[in-house]
Amino acid sequence: MTWSQRVRVVAVAAVVLVVTAALLVSPSAALGHVRALLTSPWFPLLLVALYVIRPLFAWPITILSALCGYRYGFLLGLPIALCGAVATSLLPYYAGRLLPTDADGLVGRLTGGSAAYFERTGGVRGVAAARLVPTPAEAISGAAGAGGVSVGAFALGTLLGELPWTVAAVALGAGLDHFAVADVTVDPRLVVGIAAVGVLVVVGPAYAWWRER
Repeated sequence: MTWSQRVRVVAVAAVVLVVTAALLVSPSAALGHVRALLTSPWFPLLLVALYVIRPLFAWPITILSALCGYRYGFLLGLPIALCGAVATSLLPYYAGRLLPTDADGLVGRLTGGSAAYFERTGGVRGVAAARLVPTPAEAISGAAGAGGVSVGAFALGTLLGELPWTVAAVALGAGLDHFAVADVTVDPRLVVGIAAVGVLVVVGPAYAWWRER
């Protein structure tokens, strides 16, 4: 089996694993088992563990951001949640960087398309715009890694793109009397507004690409 074939097998297996885990282990079920620890002195370690395993189950980052707001309030919860949003995105980012750039087939299309997108938009702008639009976090992180975005640009783009979502989620969590995943919902009007900003961020590069065609 060649290197490219091995990469394809590993990539498919990883996707199947994440999808299966996401279906079998919901954030509601997981947090339900650790509800007693939400007010314990061990909560910081629990929070770190949740951010570490989050990419494996494809849980939305906003749920953990709301949890930060619930536990620490808005002023302290916001910087903690922003740091967590960047840190939890690094695992799929580095997984994306392991993909070979000269592969063919599905992997080749992924790396080639990602590289072309970030070449047009720039790393920071491209990542930030993708984060502003409601897109699966792991897909964005993996594409950034596969597209050759530097870790610094990725972290800054993630921070900027996640900022409005994190502010909304932390504020929501800070206002809850009892934390429940079902209560962590973002106003659809806010979703549309944030997504519109994400689209506007890449209008310039998209128009330049269209003119070149």
